[in-house]
Amino acid sequence: MHLNGIAKRITALALGAALLTATALPAFAEGTQKVTYTAGNYTFEKISHPTKGTMSADGIVDYIGDGAVNVITDPSDPNYNAGDRGQNYSWSAVAYGDWMYVGTCYSAMGNTLTLMQNILGDKFDKDVMEAALKAMFNGTFYYGHEDGVDGGGILVKVNTKTGETKLLMSNSLNGMAPLFRNAIAYNGKLYFCGSVHVNGRSGLPSVYEIDPTDDSYKAVYVGLSSMQDYGAAYKKGISTGIRGMCVYNGKLVISNVFANATTGESGATILASSNPSEGFTVIASQDDLFDYPAYTYRDSIYGGSVWDMVEYNGHLYVSICTGTEDNMPDDNTMQSFALVRGDQNPDGTFTWTPVAGDQEKDGARYTFGIDPERTRSGAANLIVYNDHLYIGEYNDEEIALERILFAKTGKNADGQFGGGLDCRFINANLEQSVNLYRMDRDENMELVVGNATKMFPSGSLSGLKSGFGRNENQYIWRMQVYDGKLYVGTFDTSSMLECVGQFVNGNLLTRTPAQWKTQWEYLKTLMKALQATDPDGNGNPDTLAQTIKFSYKFVFENITVGNIASAIRLLNYMRKAKQGFDLYVSEDGVNFQTITVDGFGDPYNHGLRVFATTDQGLCLGTANPFYGTQVWIKRKDS
Repeated sequence: MHLNGIAKRITALALGAALLTATALPAFAEGTQKVTYTAGNYTFEKISHPTKGTMSADGIVDYIGDGAVNVITDPSDPNYNAGDRGQNYSWSAVAYGDWMYVGTCYSAMGNTLTLMQNILGDKFDKDVMEAALKAMFNGTFYYGHEDGVDGGGILVKVNTKTGETKLLMSNSLNGMAPLFRNAIAYNGKLYFCGSVHVNGRSGLPSVYEIDPTDDSYKAVYVGLSSMQDYGAAYKKGISTGIRGMCVYNGKLVISNVFANATTGESGATILASSNPSEGFTVIASQDDLFDYPAYTYRDSIYGGSVWDMVEYNGHLYVSICTGTEDNMPDDNTMQSFALVRGDQNPDGTFTWTPVAGDQEKDGARYTFGIDPERTRSGAANLIVYNDHLYIGEYNDEEIALERILFAKTGKNADGQFGGGLDCRFINANLEQSVNLYRMDRDENMELVVGNATKMFPSGSLSGLKSGFGRNENQYIWRMQVYDGKLYVGTFDTSSMLECVGQFVNGNLLTRTPAQWKTQWEYLKTLMKALQATDPDGNGNPDTLAQTIKFSYKFVFENITVGNIASAIRLLNYMRKAKQGFDLYVSEDGVNFQTITVDGFGDPYNHGLRVFATTDQGLCLGTANPFYGTQVWIKRKDS
């Protein structure tokens, strides 16, 4: 696909939205007072950069330049309280005493775009893309530090009593750039799993053991250990960021992906160990899991594979991403998640039974995604509460984003992808916002949050509709049991779609002259970047008239009636959306109280990604691709 085609698609998104993008001002002024958020009887206190207001750089640590991060405690240091916008997500977390250990996801959008370009074949000009994102979000969206150096992910621990913060892993500290996606405590040690870059080496699926008594660490499992196998995995486009992990029957259970360069075999596996330092035993192969796991980047959730695992009622339950290019029901739908039960036999082997999956071929009790009318959720998150297994849906926003940017559907008569803004996939996600189910010991399903269907004609037990009544909620991202209550956090897609939503949600009315000025400068930069890719050399973006003339070639000549219709539909969803993650709490697993629907007052906090329970209280970490992740705590007495 040639560069002009990509430029057109980027510009269709950027120019349709970038002219009128607002930048919010900090909700709290920086000072000496700690930032808090109170709703009813619940008060949460910000413990990362605790006096620094929301909608400002955080990321737990401080960026000091040239890719290096540190924890700056000296107020006279020029980098004091600088934050690191690149540490976008608290991607994994676990507690030990007063300490909360956090692994981050660095530059979530940058990593995604690199994946699209290097693995998925979505070619684009980097200067154009950067200029487009700055124009779309008026400079608020993080796409790299000004010095152009990639800092990488980190592992850090925060004392939730004193606020002390210690950096444990980073490129600049010890050549370690982890992208840990899950964490768990087991037999006095802490275990993190994900993709880890060591001394510049490409990230491999890995499980690391942390001894919290001295913070020493070591890899206890590394998949794709040979360069030949790594090469085979790379050629197949295997997603190496493993995620599923739990404790079952006294053993640590982990997920993995593999490729065998000699045999050509590849797939997902599940392994277990009672002593991780001495190795793991495979308890499930790709075939044992009914060939369900979708483990390549082209698949649902970019190869989410074995997504989540939990022990319930003496069984091991595993949620699996199953959607591949081969089993797509249609151009704008990936196959939904599966739920599989594992039972350990007397000889230590496992028997696997599909609970939700292929009913005809494998005899699953429920179809993929549980409800046959529910087709959008590529993954599911699990937790046990009040003697039930709770199952939270997770829509495929990764594929939706790619469709918007690169119009990957709707080929024309010449077999070329159509141009313009394609919002059909994300609109289908918004129409079918996420549900919350629960399953009893006999594997009977109940709808806790969601719309009425033929399967659940009376609607939900809570009376709440899908997404807790908010279409913009696209993940039930993480759940946690604390103090006898069930906490549920969401991902809110409207934060990412504010560049579109501002046209209808009233935020344009809050713009300042300074914001209009920066918007115009970002737009001119975008036009100049596009001009450099234009073989005809038309247009000079230094004046408004010539900007309009130049943009017409890239936008309006390229847009179709279908594009316009899908964009209008998206605008309707964004009209009523409230930006920022939601947090709900229940004392019985049925009736829910709302704590926040606006990301603790920060519209850039688009997700609640992790929980951890320290001796000081319930902690959570946010996903914020604009200003970096934040860590908050609900103290025991609040």
